[in-house]
Amino acid sequence: MPTETTRTRAASLAELDPGAIVDEYPARGLDRLSDGALAELVAASLARPKLAPADSFILHAPLELLARVALLPLVDPGSRHLARQRLVWLGATYQAAGAEVPDLRLEPDPFARPSDTVGHLEAAINAGEIDDADALAAGLAASLTPAQLSRALTDVVLPRLSAAAHGNILLFQLSRIAPRSPVAAASVRGIARELARYPDWALTWSSKRGPGAPHRGVDQFGVGPDEVAGDLVEPLLGPASPGDPGSTFIFPTMSLMETSGLAVELLDLPTRVTYVARAQRDLLRVAAWSMIQDAPDHAPYGWSHCLTLPQAALGIAEGSSDPSMAIAVAATYVLGFRSTLGRVVLAPEWVPPRPDGDDVLGALDASPAEAAAAVWHASPDALGPVTARLATTASTHPDAHLAKYTLACFDAAHADPEASRLYLAAAAYLGAWWAQLPLLDDPLLS
Repeated sequence: MPTETTRTRAASLAELDPGAIVDEYPARGLDRLSDGALAELVAASLARPKLAPADSFILHAPLELLARVALLPLVDPGSRHLARQRLVWLGATYQAAGAEVPDLRLEPDPFARPSDTVGHLEAAINAGEIDDADALAAGLAASLTPAQLSRALTDVVLPRLSAAAHGNILLFQLSRIAPRSPVAAASVRGIARELARYPDWALTWSSKRGPGAPHRGVDQFGVGPDEVAGDLVEPLLGPASPGDPGSTFIFPTMSLMETSGLAVELLDLPTRVTYVARAQRDLLRVAAWSMIQDAPDHAPYGWSHCLTLPQAALGIAEGSSDPSMAIAVAATYVLGFRSTLGRVVLAPEWVPPRPDGDDVLGALDASPAEAAAAVWHASPDALGPVTARLATTASTHPDAHLAKYTLACFDAAHADPEASRLYLAAAAYLGAWWAQLPLLDDPLLS
């Protein structure tokens, strides 16, 4: 996401009615901005946190922006204007969503080391000092590149369940999607406030056991010294339920994995001896199988988070002082969703039935199962158009989770080519799931 501050000054989202995007988009000259300039303008509208505790929309807004920006180059040319208007809608909706915190007057200490500031930030979060955490996060975002910021905050953010455990996704996306954007990096302020709001919400079971196996260099998807002991697939295919977490929200679900002892029982040994690359393959495949094999009513939130949360934790693992912590956190996420939401025992060798016809793009508008099967069995030549259609659907639809999940599937397919059909089929499944629901009161698509 290029920094194009000078080009964004001519256009504005100020006092923009989210219901008037279609008319205001050309009237304000937003249609003439480059993709990078438009993204910077929207990022600036999201930079200041809200005073009230973040709801799902506010929490997801910076993550949604980054996902939509990453998908935009893949969108069908005829739908690019709609995908860009969706970015504007995001910024305008955020601006209209409540009072923002007052302007910060930062007085940076030229002699302060970032590591010291990170320590102060962690202390502020642990003490529940929301405004102090905000100010310290703002200072770090202004002084570090997004990649540096991500690495600096990995150990602070990685095990925390406050902010719906979405801080890891922000750190994972920032350095890849907005590597030169201090405006986008400023969105870490909102995450810092939410971490400080609930400082005790964290996974602790893996930190009590000491460091895991040394993470020396191995081939992609290399294995540890004991391949059987390090298997993360088998325990997650159909784990027993530890009880009712009380809701499907992330904190109660993952906290139950810890308090019930299920995480230690099933994950302690394999997360000690496996490696990050192997964990990525195993955990993300289990997550994608969950989307296309298990209960469809959990597709939009449960099974989408089952992939995006562990992918992010593992994606920032190299910035951690103990990468086995990232493996343990990621595995706990998958276990939490599998043990509380799963209704079937997953079959790794399962293949959907081959469709009768060969109209892959047409099947994307059918049922979720039919869409997934069509993509799974599509010819290699069809995968380019399929990717464009999936990106277009996610980029123009208002749901943040669909955008996040589609990008996550693309990233997983790139990292694990052997399972690329699985991830594209999972993205098609979720896209078709959302297509079954009517879009009510959407100013862009209704």
